[in-house]
Amino acid sequence: MIPIHNRSDKQDNKIVIHQLEELTDYDFTKAYRHDYFEFYVFEKGGGTHMIDFEELKIEADSFHIVAPGQVHQLSRDLKSKGFVFLFSTSSFQSDKSIENFLFDHICLGVHEYAPNYVFHSVVAEKMKLISKNAWEEYKSSNDLKELMVKTQLTELIVYCMQNGKASKFELNQADNDIYILFRRELKNRFRELRMVKDYTSLLNVTDKVLNEIVHAKTGETVSSIIYKQLILEAKRQLNGGSSSKNIAYDLNFNDPGHFSKFFKSQTGIPPSQFGKVHE
Repeated sequence: MIPIHNRSDKQDNKIVIHQLEELTDYDFTKAYRHDYFEFYVFEKGGGTHMIDFEELKIEADSFHIVAPGQVHQLSRDLKSKGFVFLFSTSSFQSDKSIENFLFDHICLGVHEYAPNYVFHSVVAEKMKLISKNAWEEYKSSNDLKELMVKTQLTELIVYCMQNGKASKFELNQADNDIYILFRRELKNRFRELRMVKDYTSLLNVTDKVLNEIVHAKTGETVSSIIYKQLILEAKRQLNGGSSSKNIAYDLNFNDPGHFSKFFKSQTGIPPSQFGKVHE
């Protein structure tokens, strides 16, 4: 089973920092899921980072964001160095722009919202310096260290917001707002709602309008995006060792057979084969 790491209520608003080279109790051979964000700062590269079954190279001067619920596995070379910040969205609930940016990482897949950021040397050096300063503050006994660390993490996130990769399909603001609302509703409700009309009713738009917006943004239909969300969650659970029966009922399929047929129709392989390939 994939370990699921949760934060206690007392930790929820706190930011935790680890130096990567000091994570001696971290098992780099296993995949993990957690209910908080991890923001990786790689000063030196080496290795790979698998996020929701997409392999990313660990490069020097790169930054990776792992969102809550995503499956990831860090296969880090010993020569790689850097930091990882652990935090929850509640840490930034007073800043809507950052909260929205983070929520988009939760809702949008790695193909749409790439979780890795690589900057040119000037910006990268600034970000690495900010990370080192945050680490020093985190270790200190300064009464204001929590505020200082949050301020420095905010700077890092803002750099990512400013330099993020734009989608190849841009929408006007009104259509983009509808698209983001659709993806957020889908993220929260995909287990029970899988018809286009379910989401158009929630968003108060017609099926035609939502399909046009989604197609303009992604090149795909609304149904395709809904099915992809279901398949992604199924893959996450299969990779964690869950049975097809348990996944079928968790995702509200009528029976395991119906789920297996759906999974194969979307991926080309049965659930049992996917689990073996990704063990």
